[in-house]
Amino acid sequence: MNRLKELDLLRGFAALNVVLFHYTTRFRQVHGHDFSVEYDWKYGHYGVELFFVISGFVIFMTLQRIRNVNEFAFKRFLRLFPTYWICLIITLSITYSFHSKNYSLYEIVMNFTMIQGVFEVINIDGAYWSLLPELFFYVFMAFIYFIGWLGKVSTIAVVWLSLMILNQLDLLPFGEFFLNLKYGMFFLAGILFYQIKFNHGDFKEHLLIALCLITALWVHQTPGRVYVFIGIFALFYLFIYNHLGVISFPPLLFIGHISYPLYLLHQNIGFNLIRLLKLYIPNEFVVILISISILLFIAWIVTRYLEKPILNYIKSKSYRNAFLFKKAVKQPAGQETIAFNKP
Repeated sequence: MNRLKELDLLRGFAALNVVLFHYTTRFRQVHGHDFSVEYDWKYGHYGVELFFVISGFVIFMTLQRIRNVNEFAFKRFLRLFPTYWICLIITLSITYSFHSKNYSLYEIVMNFTMIQGVFEVINIDGAYWSLLPELFFYVFMAFIYFIGWLGKVSTIAVVWLSLMILNQLDLLPFGEFFLNLKYGMFFLAGILFYQIKFNHGDFKEHLLIALCLITALWVHQTPGRVYVFIGIFALFYLFIYNHLGVISFPPLLFIGHISYPLYLLHQNIGFNLIRLLKLYIPNEFVVILISISILLFIAWIVTRYLEKPILNYIKSKSYRNAFLFKKAVKQPAGQETIAFNKP
């Protein structure tokens, strides 16, 4: 199994947990379920923290392969925004058709920026909240790359964890939001796991990962966190030592492949779908299963017929323009127009 498939397994596992949480526990909190609370997937929301660890690993890996900050920004933009905009439009269209939500023009416009949380503007879909820590992490890592500190992971880890601890002790007047002091330990753990897997990390990286786990347990005072956070870190240890077969399940690979649009689409659309299906199907477990299947199908459609074609088109245009620009620069004076007009 190659690295990409292993990461897709982890993404699929994280996404499935989040979806099950929202369709059981969260739906019960918002709209109510008839079945016993014992059947709720109450710890599934921790799939987001697993996503953060994956992101830390992948972003640090990406930074090893780029030429400059502009290339990194362009790649991250392509990864996040086109699919986000597609899913935002789909979510708005469906929720309006169900007459379940009404948003002001200001709220809609702000949601297209993805930074609506900075201004305390409501998310069109509740799942969008986690995109803001991702964005701030990207900015932070771009800055680290720009100043040439990628090789100082241990120093960054000690300083960052110290800031998280100070913030938890209420000794920092600001910075939790922009410095990712609530979720930064998960991104940092992903970076350290990358160091162990590809850069021959030693005892120091293992110690820092343990400190990330301890910090996470202290900062996030939530039920079940001890077992879940240990489980998340254990999964990544299985991954970096090539023993992830414990969750090697083909459907998880498929879910991992479509995990981003699935995550963006599943909550509000799923809630409306469950409420509608409950009017005609008495068995709520069947309703949830059908809803998951429909959202998986929609996410696959978005991935296959919207996301991929659009991203491929943008990439081809950007690479072609970059090629023509380089070729034009090399032309003698007066011939630039000829180079730019070539098909």
